[in-house]
Amino acid sequence: MRRRTVLAVFASSLLAVPGLAAAATSDGPVTVDAPYVKANGRLITADDAISVCGTNLRQQNEPSVAIDPKNPAVVVAGSNDYCSVERAGGTWAGYYRSTDSGRTWTNSLLPGYPTDNSPEGQASPLHAKGITNAGDPVQAWDNDGRLFYMGNAFNRAKPQNASVWVATYDQDGAHYVGTVLVSSGTPALSGKFNDKTSIEVDRGASSRFAGNVYVAWSVFQGSGNNEIMFARSTDHGATFSHPVKISTGSMDNQYADIAVNSDGTVNVVWRQFESNRGHQQDAVMFVRSTDGGATFSPARQAVAGFDTFDAADNPRDAAAAEEAHDQAFENADGPESEASEGGARDCGSGPLACVSGYTFFRHDTQPRVTADPKGDPKTLYLVYDAVKPSTEVPSTSSYNSAPVASDGTLMVGQGATYFSKSVDGGSTWSSPVPISDVNSGHQFFPDTNADGGYLYAVWSDSRNDPCYSVQSPPGNCAAVDQFGFHTASPGGGLDAYGAVSTNGGASWTVSRLSTQSHQPNYEMFGDRGVPFQGDYNYVSNVGSFAYRVWTDNRQVVPGVDPRSEGGQGFDVRQCRTPATGPDTCPNEGGLDQDIFGAAAG
Repeated sequence: MRRRTVLAVFASSLLAVPGLAAAATSDGPVTVDAPYVKANGRLITADDAISVCGTNLRQQNEPSVAIDPKNPAVVVAGSNDYCSVERAGGTWAGYYRSTDSGRTWTNSLLPGYPTDNSPEGQASPLHAKGITNAGDPVQAWDNDGRLFYMGNAFNRAKPQNASVWVATYDQDGAHYVGTVLVSSGTPALSGKFNDKTSIEVDRGASSRFAGNVYVAWSVFQGSGNNEIMFARSTDHGATFSHPVKISTGSMDNQYADIAVNSDGTVNVVWRQFESNRGHQQDAVMFVRSTDGGATFSPARQAVAGFDTFDAADNPRDAAAAEEAHDQAFENADGPESEASEGGARDCGSGPLACVSGYTFFRHDTQPRVTADPKGDPKTLYLVYDAVKPSTEVPSTSSYNSAPVASDGTLMVGQGATYFSKSVDGGSTWSSPVPISDVNSGHQFFPDTNADGGYLYAVWSDSRNDPCYSVQSPPGNCAAVDQFGFHTASPGGGLDAYGAVSTNGGASWTVSRLSTQSHQPNYEMFGDRGVPFQGDYNYVSNVGSFAYRVWTDNRQVVPGVDPRSEGGQGFDVRQCRTPATGPDTCPNEGGLDQDIFGAAAG
């Protein structure tokens, strides 16, 4: 067992400070433009990083959300929060709490960031290790008002000190208890990188393991044989078991997700990537545990034979693109490198431009699984995004979003959110069907959650994009400028959509969640050269009440990049003198990417 490094020595309460909580509507910002508070609920201006958070209008992405089952008026959310980059030099895990069902929010950061001068922050093992970045946040409640908040932490330069962490908050999320390190790695090409975390707590109505905390994540190996790891806590997050590999027999694995049935059965799914080395196909893999996460069944396929919705292109200059991505990662100005071996998963301008002339963020097919803690102990619900086979056609450019044909032809198609169900504990699964089968728009980043007979789903959707085409990424038009770059779709083109089912997924009521479309391809990363939307959306519900969150660019201030050829509509507000100099006005709205949310029920 790994003993908690931080004990509840210091009392702290994340309280709503008068005047700091900004009102949210049924569709409104979770990350509000107001000063952040410390873990103890007070503003301390001597803290160099948090003193500018909420007012420097920096990016947030990859949101998570969780509704307190003990007190459903309490909703907590998290994200990769870039507000700390300006003063602390790295991104950190944001912690956002609402006590009025998501109408108003108080924003903070997980204690332990580099400039955190609070007793809680100074005692954090992340602070002790000199960690400068923490993100990929996910959250889950137990039935007694304890919140467990999980993510990754690492440095972008040596010493890299990568770690998987879990923080505990009690008193319905108002009081930070401490943080424990679950696993460590080395985020380098020749080492191990922990990524794509998942957490769930056993809230099963008839479970003998109720209260157990389960975590899973990907370990990216330098060898390329990426693994899914698992650990558990049987003492409310005070300690965690030694991590074990649960993806034995499967190579190139990512995007783990956990669901716990009402009887305490633990289920984990993830995506297995197609691999010539492993002679394996793209598939949703599945394991289960009937002894509280102590042991697991062998990994096997739950769903296979689908066509993945993975964006890909070719950089105009592969070496320059790789260097630009690496530099962005090191400078806390973007995700890990997405250009290698002549291919790219995201495209922008300058050294990050691609042959097709499209501008787009990365996205991959991902599975999500859920179970109703009050429902049938054998039923599981699964969603994932994939290409509708009937829409697949050869690509007219170097951009492709569907699997490459056997003869090497690049293919594109329409992305959709698929649903499948098991009523026998995962032994068999129903034939996957789209939740919302429409003729226009790409769907991706799905999530799902079940509780009290209500099944909710959320995803990103470009059905309202006036330039939609299977040949184009979301937010791009077919028209090109004189430099061969495609122009931005008017009005942005991307929305959040959701659905609810009260009959176990037999039918769904679909609704648009965002009241305004946004442009997902604003180039806010890589020195204003490439877009990034994070890697997921999130939904939580307690009975009929649900809250859905997504990354949203509607408040970004557009501009013109003086270094770019032409003006395609993807540039953001920036100031450069000379044109090749640094951006001297990064706090004037050009980076104002936010987390938005919408309630239901």
